[in-house]
Amino acid sequence: MTLIRRIALIVAGVLLLALGGSLVIHTVAARQALQAQLELRNRDAASAMASVLAQQQGDPNLMRAAAAAQMAGGSYRSIDILPGGNAAPIRLQQPMADERVPAWFAAALPMDASPGQAPLGDAGPNSGVVRVSTQGAWAYEALWDACVQTAALLVALVGLAAVLAAWALQAWLGPLQSTIEQAQALEQGRFVEAEEPALPELRGLARSMNATVRRLREVFSAQAEQVALLQRQAQLDAVTGLPTRHHFLSQLQRRLAEPGGPGLAVLLVRVANLEALNPRIGHEATDRLLRAVADVLLTYVDRVAGTYAGRLNGSDFALCLPVAGVAQETAESLLAALNAGPAMRVGGADVVVGGVDGVRDTNSSTVLAVADAALARAESEEAGMAIEMLGEADSEAAGSRVWREQIAAALAEGRTQLSDFSVLDAHGELIHLQCPLRVQLREGGAYQAADHWLALARRSRLLPQVDLAALELALAAIAQDGLPRAVHASLVSLESPAFVADVAARLRAAPEGARRLSIECAEGTWPAVKAPLSAAALAWCPLGVRLGVEHAGATPQQLPGLRDAGIAYVKVDARHLRGVSGNEAVYGYAQSLVALIHGLGLTALAGGIDDERDLDTLWGLGFDGATGPAVQAQVDEAPVSVS
Repeated sequence: MTLIRRIALIVAGVLLLALGGSLVIHTVAARQALQAQLELRNRDAASAMASVLAQQQGDPNLMRAAAAAQMAGGSYRSIDILPGGNAAPIRLQQPMADERVPAWFAAALPMDASPGQAPLGDAGPNSGVVRVSTQGAWAYEALWDACVQTAALLVALVGLAAVLAAWALQAWLGPLQSTIEQAQALEQGRFVEAEEPALPELRGLARSMNATVRRLREVFSAQAEQVALLQRQAQLDAVTGLPTRHHFLSQLQRRLAEPGGPGLAVLLVRVANLEALNPRIGHEATDRLLRAVADVLLTYVDRVAGTYAGRLNGSDFALCLPVAGVAQETAESLLAALNAGPAMRVGGADVVVGGVDGVRDTNSSTVLAVADAALARAESEEAGMAIEMLGEADSEAAGSRVWREQIAAALAEGRTQLSDFSVLDAHGELIHLQCPLRVQLREGGAYQAADHWLALARRSRLLPQVDLAALELALAAIAQDGLPRAVHASLVSLESPAFVADVAARLRAAPEGARRLSIECAEGTWPAVKAPLSAAALAWCPLGVRLGVEHAGATPQQLPGLRDAGIAYVKVDARHLRGVSGNEAVYGYAQSLVALIHGLGLTALAGGIDDERDLDTLWGLGFDGATGPAVQAQVDEAPVSVS
C-alpha cells in the first residue's frame, strides 16, 4: 500500500472517529436534556391532576371519573391515585402513543423519566398522593429529529473535510512526486534537479537529492573531460592540434571504401628543411610556425563540410577535400595563404604543396604514394606546387537537379530497400540488425548506398522522407521475421515536429515492431541536438523504441547530456578505435570511454570494426556489442542467435 493511500486512510479514520464520536455525544446529551424535560412535565402534570382531584371531596368514584376524563385527552400514559387511610388505590394507564421513530432507535436510547407525584388535599398524614406519567413520544421524536439533523450536518462536514484533506494531500503529493521522479531519473542515470518544495520535511530531502545530482554530474563531466583528453592524446598532434597520421589515414581509408560519391582530392604540405630551422630559430618559434600551418589548414576544414586535415610527420601535413576537380585551385590559394603568414618569414621558412586529384576506387597507400611523388616534384619546381591526376571524373555523374528528381521519384515509387549488418555481442548473439537505406536511383538499376546520394538528399530537404521510408521498411521486416532492427534518423528530421509525430503514429500502429526497433542519430553539436532528441525520446520511448547515438566518440564530454536527453546506447565510430590492439594511446582512450558509457548506464557498441585483433581487444575492454567486417566474418562462420 502506498504512503499516500495510508495517509488517506488514516485521515479518513480520524475524521470518521471524531465525527462519529461527536454524533454519539450530541445524541446522549440531547437524550438527557429531553429526559429532564419529560420528568418536569410529569411533575407539572401531577400537580395539575392533584388540584383536579382535590375538588372531588375524596369521593373515590368522582376521582376515578375525573382521572378518566383527563386520561381520555391522550396526554397521560398512567395515573395512580393513592388515597389516604384505608381507601383502595386507583390505577389508570394506556399504551405508549405511536412514535415516528424506528423501534431500534427507541430501544437503544430509552428515556426512563420518573413519574410526577403530588399530594392530595392539605398534605397531612392521612392525605393521599397522585403519581402521573405523561406520554413520551414527543421526546423520542424530538431526539430522532435532532439526531438526523446533526448527522446530516456532520456528513456535510465530513465531505468538506475530505475535500480539504484531498486537496492538502494533492498539494503534498506534487513535491513528493517530483522527488520520486528525481530519484527514478537518478537510478536511470539521468541527472535532473527538482525544485525545493515548501514543506520543510521534503525541502531537506530535495536539497540533499539536488546536491547529489550536482556532485554526480560534476563527477561524470570530469570523467568525460578526462576521456576527451585521452582522445586528443590518442588522435591529435600535441603541437598543432591536428589529427595524427594514424587517425587521418583511418578517415581517408574509410572515405575511399565508400561506394560512389563525387571523388576526393588530397593535398600534402611540407615545411622544407624543418630540421635546419629548429636549431636556427629555436624550438618555440618552430612550434609557432607549425601551428600557423595547421591554422591555415583548419580554415578549410571549418569552411568546407567534409574536409579534414592531419599532420603526417614532423614536416608534412595533409588536407583531404571531399570532391574532385578542385585540387589545383585549392593548392594555389593554400600556398598563397601560407607564404603570406608572418610565421613563415621567420628564419626563411619555405613550404611546398603537392597533391592528387580525381581519387576514387583505390586505397590510401596508392593515394599517398602519388601525392608523395607530386610533393617531391613540387620541391624541384619553382612554383613550389604540383598536382597529379589519379583518374577521370565520372562522366555519368548527374547534376544536382537530376539527382534530386531521381531521389524523390525513388522514394515516391517505393524503390528502396534496407541492408542488414549484424550487431553482435561478445557471445555471438544478435543485438540488432543495422539497416542503412539503399535507393534505386534509376529504375531497374542497382540500389545505391547512402554515400552516393545522401548529400543531395540533404540539400534537397528530403531527409525526413528518407528516414520515414527506412522506418516503414524496418517495421515491415520486423513484422515478418521478428528480428530487432536499427535505422538512422537525421538531426534535420528530428528537428521537425511533423516527422516526430508521423513516426509516433507509425509506432503506435505497430506496437510489436516498435518494441524491437532502435532509432539512431549521429553525434551532433551540443546543445543543438538536445531539444530535438529529448522531444523524440518523449514521443517514442514510451512506445518501446530505444534511441542511440551512432558515429560517436569525437566529443565524449557530451555523453552525460545525451544520456539526459533519453538515449539508451552509444555506437562508437571505428576511426576512434582502429588500432586499439597495438596502440597504447588508443587503448587508454577506448578503456576510459567504455567506462564512461557504462557509468552513465548506457550500452557501449563499436561500429565498423575491420580487424579481428581490435575486435578481441574491444571485447576485453567491456564493449557490449560490435559491427563491421570483423563481426561479419563471425556471422559467416557460424549462425547467429538472437539475444
